[in-house]
Amino acid sequence: MADPHNRRLKQIEFTLGGEAFQCQVQNWNIANNTEDGERLFTQCPEGETREETDPDYALEVTFLADWRENGVSDYLVLNDGVWVEFQLDHHPDIPGEHVRWTGEVRIKAPNVGGDARTTEQTEVTMPIKGKPLYSRPA
Repeated sequence: MADPHNRRLKQIEFTLGGEAFQCQVQNWNIANNTEDGERLFTQCPEGETREETDPDYALEVTFLADWRENGVSDYLVLNDGVWVEFQLDHHPDIPGEHVRWTGEVRIKAPNVGGDARTTEQTEVTMPIKGKPLYSRPA
């Protein structure tokens, strides 16, 4: 049996529409929301199959809000509803573990506001067009 292996989430490289925003990312998740498809049965012994479904992925991100010109919050509001390319490099600093997801997301303007005297955050869930491409950069 192989030894256990784990890693803390410490560093990513992240771009939306070519703009780097990794230093504002507090939390991220690529969510696979794809349905399994309806189970279909026939009268033969191995007569179970599943209906094909379309991929349904989303990029969920919590940013530290940045309302400066060209900050992430400003970018999201100005590009609300626009499809842009994204690239997310996970463990970019660790040879052999560096992996990448690329694709297109539809920008969604964030909700704004919060409790007094708390750090302002921007939380968005952006749908990914199709299935994101997974790769290992050379």
